[in-house]
Amino acid sequence: MIAPAVQEFKGELVLKYHEFLTMVPSGTHSFTHGSEMVSKTVYWVSVARTTDGKLIEVPKVDRPRIVGGLKNVFTTSRKFLIPALWHEYLSPQYRNSHQPYFAITPKKTKEEDVSFDVAYFGEHLFRLKRGQYDWATKVEIAFGNESVREWLEKTKSVCTYGQLSRA
Repeated sequence: MIAPAVQEFKGELVLKYHEFLTMVPSGTHSFTHGSEMVSKTVYWVSVARTTDGKLIEVPKVDRPRIVGGLKNVFTTSRKFLIPALWHEYLSPQYRNSHQPYFAITPKKTKEEDVSFDVAYFGEHLFRLKRGQYDWATKVEIAFGNESVREWLEKTKSVCTYGQLSRA
């Protein structure tokens, strides 16, 4: 189970990374075909500092409904919530490269005393907007200061690790 593995890293950093493709308008329009859509890579990266406390497992919930004579089942995914001192979002930045590095998002403030969900695996197809689904191309999670440092080094975000480790 995930609980014993997570308990080893109390007080350390945990990082989750979600990379996915979404369709966006290109800006080109045709009267015959409408707006041209192109795929765009989107990155969601967040980091938290874990704290003492119990891991909370929120089970998957199925809610069957009958809509127009058809039975639909709406399912919320299972969650593993880790108690955290704070939670930060990292945003992609570019330096003359197509591969981003990640920096602390300046406009978002640090969220204090939160739960950090680490149940990302298996959620490759997810709903971003109503009627629009996106496909995750990469999902990663790193537990512990050393693993987070290695992941940030791999993405050329070493100075971000220094900022996070001092927080």
